[in-house]
Amino acid sequence: MWRFLFIAFLIAHGGIHVAMWATPAKEGEPFRASHSWLLGDQRGLAVVGALVAAALLVAAGIGLWAHAEWWRSVAVIGLAVSFGLMVLFFHPWFLFIQAVNAGLIVGLVLLDWPSKSMVGA
Repeated sequence: MWRFLFIAFLIAHGGIHVAMWATPAKEGEPFRASHSWLLGDQRGLAVVGALVAAALLVAAGIGLWAHAEWWRSVAVIGLAVSFGLMVLFFHPWFLFIQAVNAGLIVGLVLLDWPSKSMVGA
């Protein structure tokens, strides 16, 4: 059960990146995901970063599903790209998922969480 939930989370997290950054903002939305506080409007950079993060997170989910040994490394890289993207294009709405990304990176790298017995890989 935990394995399935973790696979679903990784794939959904990647999908949300695509949905959020690759789709154009509509008029009247409270913020534009492609506007960086540091670089200004950088839609191309935002879309590329989101697609890279999404591809890595989905690949990590598929790797976990396939019991591949490399899924943790790919997940950490994908989460780090996600974290960096959300720092560069910061909005207060991102604070919760930033904490989730940071917690998962710490868990995967330092705490060896989730354990192999928990997810089977």
